[in-house]
Amino acid sequence: MNEYIAALVDEFYQLGVRHAVFSPGSRSTTMAMLFTEYEGFETYMNIDERSASFMALGIAKAHKEPTVLVCTSGSAVAHYLPAILEAQYSGVPLIVLSADRPYTLLYTGAPQTVDQQKIFGTAVNYYEELAVPQDEHYYIYPRQVARKAYMKAMDTKKGPVHINIPLFEPLVPELERKHFEAGRSPYKVFKPNYGDVFSYQNRSNNTSNASNVSNVSDVSYTKNTTDNSANNFNNANNANNSNNSNLLLAQYKRVLILAGPQIDVDEVESIRSFAENLQAPILADPLSNVRRCHKTGAIDDNHEVASNRNNDTDMTQKKHFSDVVISTYDAFLADKDLWPVLKPDCVIQFGQIVVSKRVQQMVASWDNVEYIEVNPTMDSMNPMGKTTIHMQASIDMFTHLFAVKNESNAYLNRWQRLEVAGKAQLSTAIEEPSCFEGRTIRELQQHIPDNSQVLVANSMTVRDFDYFWLSGESDAVLYGNRGVNGIDGTVSTALGLATNHQPTYLVTGDLSLFHDLNGLAVAKTHNLNLTIILHNNDGGGIFEYLPQKGTKYFDYLFSTSQGLDYSGVAKLYGCGYTKISSPDELVPVLAKVSEESGVHIIEIPTDREYSRQLHRKYTKVSVDMEALL
Repeated sequence: MNEYIAALVDEFYQLGVRHAVFSPGSRSTTMAMLFTEYEGFETYMNIDERSASFMALGIAKAHKEPTVLVCTSGSAVAHYLPAILEAQYSGVPLIVLSADRPYTLLYTGAPQTVDQQKIFGTAVNYYEELAVPQDEHYYIYPRQVARKAYMKAMDTKKGPVHINIPLFEPLVPELERKHFEAGRSPYKVFKPNYGDVFSYQNRSNNTSNASNVSNVSDVSYTKNTTDNSANNFNNANNANNSNNSNLLLAQYKRVLILAGPQIDVDEVESIRSFAENLQAPILADPLSNVRRCHKTGAIDDNHEVASNRNNDTDMTQKKHFSDVVISTYDAFLADKDLWPVLKPDCVIQFGQIVVSKRVQQMVASWDNVEYIEVNPTMDSMNPMGKTTIHMQASIDMFTHLFAVKNESNAYLNRWQRLEVAGKAQLSTAIEEPSCFEGRTIRELQQHIPDNSQVLVANSMTVRDFDYFWLSGESDAVLYGNRGVNGIDGTVSTALGLATNHQPTYLVTGDLSLFHDLNGLAVAKTHNLNLTIILHNNDGGGIFEYLPQKGTKYFDYLFSTSQGLDYSGVAKLYGCGYTKISSPDELVPVLAKVSEESGVHIIEIPTDREYSRQLHRKYTKVSVDMEALL
């Protein structure tokens, strides 16, 4: 009776979906068996629905395609909510297929039966309940539903979708090929890459200048105030002169770019080239991956910016370095006297807002600054409320349409000199004789393979990366769950990333690891490899830096020490385990672990108070204001 679900499964495959994560249950038998039977799907069994959903999130991030989640009826689907929220706010496509009891059993006291209609509310891009079959030829309709769900998951604003599926007994389906093929018809989804389109047009016109594309009317533009920049934009939008598209930015000599999370790795090159032409510093959040830009410039040993970007002689000695990328801003911006000195004419934001609170406070302190927020959706990503122009455009589209060359590097040079001072100070953290988060990150950046991927846990870990993961030293790709910034699902997300079989690392604190210990179980089942760098300060170290520090009940309410022995955790889940007592042990252990399979936990005990002292030492860079001016 439920064989029509085979058409749903086949349609998802035809659309390009390749991964499905299940949790065990009776009511979902039909879907689980059909996905497993279908050759071409990579399937994963994870007994904990919360872990399963975060694993699916990691898979979708790693493979850049929707991942299917399948669960049984009842409370099972409710466990998906934290990951659904993260997917919604970070733009990750997930397709939830929840099995349900027949509607005749709802509100009758039947076991494992709850109202699953729209259980995720506004947290999904699309919801539909699959109607029960009307006849034996009921195959076209589920394909239509699959197409709608896929398109909404991969819409301009990517995100999760939910199809609720009431299933009748018998639940064990026939697995004949004819059921998968029934109702199949040609159908393709085409989403052009606007950067490729512009490049093609430019090649056709025998020019390499992206500003020759004259039609900018496809960019949706919202202006909060009326001034000359708005008039310039409107002139560019209405004129036939192909060069007018750069009028929006041509008036500004001091442009600052903020690059936050939710920037696709493939968009990094567009941002870098755009910034270099504009002579604009990029304050690059570590999760933007702009810090891993390929080299196009160099700073020599005398801290002077190289003027010839085409000189490859110096470049071979500078690994993946771009001289417009600024990575140590949080350290030197501790000096608030710098804020007015560094004030730009215009700020351009790509991606989410950067994690740095100091950057946010600095930007909020500036008045009369144009603030252009570039976003493919109309969602706001600016909590400071400073946006004056919201540009609905992809990064590739914006950087092609509004490319402009700035001849003055005075503003950029000011930031570059601060970056040199910041790097000189923060890079020495690698010499710390005791276990310290900053030294760990410096060692990782210099010793893990360039094709690595690193999941950076939330709370204090992502802030440590903001300080100590410096630009131009590694090609590793950083990931994080910065949609809603929770500490849940960290291990499971990392294992989802590991399904692409690249060297995978998770850097986390002890509470984030503790929160998702169940996620470790799936690694052994599916032969996944993951190295976990555990900074164990026995509690919530971030609160050492927040106003709660020193308040009554601090230990009980905020630091929440657990006193766990993680060697026992490793034994329980069959993981490798190494506890180091000296930072000098880390690099040899990393080398050894890289040759092993499975999950390996490297525990690094740290002291919260000592770490706080070292953070103060490294993350406040003294600045010579006279030399800077």
